[in-house]
Amino acid sequence: MIKNFQQLLIICTLLLFSIHAQAKWYSGEGSANLIEGDIEKSRQQAISNALLAIVHQAGTSVESIQLVKSGVLERDELIVKTNGEIHDMRLVSENVINGVMVVSIKVDLYPFASCPQEKFSKTVFVGPFHLQTRQQAQLGGIYHSDEAVAQRLFYQLKDKPTKLDPRYVMTEQIAFTQGDRHNIELQILDVARQIASKHNVQYLLFGTIEDMSDYYETSMGLKGLLFDETVHKRNFQMNIYLVDGINKVTIFQKNYADTSEWPYVMTLKFDVKSNVFWKTEYGKIIDENITQAVKDVQNALYCQPTMATIVAQYSDKVIMNIGHRNGVEKGDQFQLIRSQYVEQQDSSISGPIFIPDDILLTVVSLQSDRAILKTSDPMDMNNIQIRDMLTPVIATTYDY
Repeated sequence: MIKNFQQLLIICTLLLFSIHAQAKWYSGEGSANLIEGDIEKSRQQAISNALLAIVHQAGTSVESIQLVKSGVLERDELIVKTNGEIHDMRLVSENVINGVMVVSIKVDLYPFASCPQEKFSKTVFVGPFHLQTRQQAQLGGIYHSDEAVAQRLFYQLKDKPTKLDPRYVMTEQIAFTQGDRHNIELQILDVARQIASKHNVQYLLFGTIEDMSDYYETSMGLKGLLFDETVHKRNFQMNIYLVDGINKVTIFQKNYADTSEWPYVMTLKFDVKSNVFWKTEYGKIIDENITQAVKDVQNALYCQPTMATIVAQYSDKVIMNIGHRNGVEKGDQFQLIRSQYVEQQDSSISGPIFIPDDILLTVVSLQSDRAILKTSDPMDMNNIQIRDMLTPVIATTYDY
């Protein structure tokens, strides 16, 4: 099998025109839970996760990867975004450890123009997820499925080796009023800036579980030969909303839907915090949709701008809310973005609006999730206040 994968040639379908660059080999690891009876699917999922980690590491991404074996196109394996081209891939090792398939791969990558801010990990707040029709959770007693989905989404984001920094998961419900998806989105946006400020994050990931209903499906047998077969099935449908909490704008929204069999007696109850539920076919399709949502969120955030918040100031220095684990290094420069609130005609205050300033600050000290920056001119501190924003100054250099 390893020899077969050494012959794989991966061709990326480019979004834009090609720009020639110097090739470079990258190494990475990926893992996936072992699927009983389908080791090939487990292997492909592990390779997919390893490849995603590598292209993010290299500052590129992939739109549609097609595997070609012995020069013949076989199938699409991954759907992500691209601004680079992968010319060759080698499976270096493959192991099964405690029910998890772990692979190590090497990739020959030609990077094209990449996102200049990809160095910095985006801060993310997850939750809550809102169960739209609570009565549907009565079947199986899975009333806490919304909390479980938020938690599993959070930990999948945290476990992935990508440029994300999930900082907090909220399972307590926000009292949204019932309505269509558009109104719920507006309600999310209404509280987004408050949550982002309280938890020192930029991006918020909310969601709704739209459908957990069940139904019976009957397949017609051959008359006189076979009996009709009735199967009890159950739907799962969720919406996710990815919001820039600082700018109060939705940058990604998607609906996920699937169906599986529900072959259990009506009185059986499940604990969504136990592995027993997540090993059922219904639990598996929920997990599969969560995994896809994680990939979609990673790609949606891939080229989004990084904005940090000034949370304290003293003397000629300020403290911002991103640090070492976000990729910040000593000597990095950030530009001041001043926050300004506007008084309306009815004397209400709206905003803030963000106004770029010429003031530059340099990182002089680091902690895990904090950094201390200093202005070159102490007089600049007169124009800086807490809750002002900072954005990285990027030196864009590409080798063509």
